Amino acid sequence: MLLLFLLFEYLRLHAILPILGALQVQTVVTAALLLIVIAQTARGGVHLSRQSWLFLGFLGLAVFTIIAATNQFRAYQFAYGLSLTLIGFFAITHIVQNERDLRRFLSLLVSIHIYLATRVILGYNPAGFNPQGYATAFSAGSYFLGDENDVALAMTVILPLAIHLLRQNRSSLGRLFWGAGSVVILLSIIFTFSRGGFIGLTALLLYWVVTSKNRGKAFGILCMIVALVVIVAPSRYWERMETIQDTDSGTAMRRRDNWAAARRMFYDSPIWGVGGNNFGVLLPEYSIGYSEEQRPTQWGRASHSMYFDLMAMFGLVGMLLIGSVLVLNFRDLRLVSVVRLEGDRSGSIGHLADSLRLSLVGFLVPAAFLSVLGYPHLYYLTALIVVVRRLALAESTQVAIEPMGVLERTQ
Repeated sequence: MLLLFLLFEYLRLHAILPILGALQVQTVVTAALLLIVIAQTARGGVHLSRQSWLFLGFLGLAVFTIIAATNQFRAYQFAYGLSLTLIGFFAITHIVQNERDLRRFLSLLVSIHIYLATRVILGYNPAGFNPQGYATAFSAGSYFLGDENDVALAMTVILPLAIHLLRQNRSSLGRLFWGAGSVVILLSIIFTFSRGGFIGLTALLLYWVVTSKNRGKAFGILCMIVALVVIVAPSRYWERMETIQDTDSGTAMRRRDNWAAARRMFYDSPIWGVGGNNFGVLLPEYSIGYSEEQRPTQWGRASHSMYFDLMAMFGLVGMLLIGSVLVLNFRDLRLVSVVRLEGDRSGSIGHLADSLRLSLVGFLVPAAFLSVLGYPHLYYLTALIVVVRRLALAESTQVAIEPMGVLERTQ
């Protein structure tokens, strides 16, 4: 059921099968998943994780701010979108019960991104450059893959999971597929010409080298990746990346102005913020960096930062809720690393925890420059972390019980 839900959602959102949007098949599957989750929770068969309660609290905050928001419809849209995303979150945490389910889920998720990454590379057009930068010809048709920055973020998040499947696969054909897929995903980040994607990929790789137990080997692999990027990257790629240091003009200057406006909104409504999706509504009033004539043109623009969005739209309460989720995520991944020293006989769960930590870093760094609070990445990564923690603890308990069982059989 979970795989069916995800397959329908991605085919619909990415416009691969447009007829699904008309038939609304995914709505029926989503409703069925919601009923399954509610039924399992009511029977007491599933206990909600701490992250689950925090996300429910965040949804409650999003619903509450509809009342106080200047534009209530936009606040409703955020709350509605978040509720759909959380259905997917609970579907993952409730239905993925073992390593086989987890492997199937990851295989489907990564395979879809390999397909999308291939479209990114094939869609590269040298004529796509303009005074503002590069506009890729790729469009997935979804709200969280709307431009090159969104695509680069998604690929950065999924890359560690693709490498995890490569390392865990034992067949030659499987290794070939996941290895080639990992390379395609890596190169697609380059072919988006996204500066945020470059920063996210760099942060991910550096974090991996610094935290790796075998830093010499990790540094060698890093050098190989850098060499591959240098060889394959189009000539204008490095020209585009050099503009990162241009902080006094272009989009960097607009981001600074918008971030200043977000701080002013926070000062005016520090507890619960101005409401979901209302940053752009109030921007003309708070964007004092623009002239009176230019301010109306700022209506509806994004802050280009998840953190400033969270600050402005949901205040201290929202920052506490999402911040607590992130702290718990890293603590759970650290717990899994400790548990794997005692159990995790296959090594799969422990390595997946390491990969999820890299995916989180690959998300959180570019999120400083993108409005991704409503995107599914954070919520689905958290769902995977909840599942990994549960499986790791279950396997550790099984390892502890087995010796006693052996002793009983010998008596």
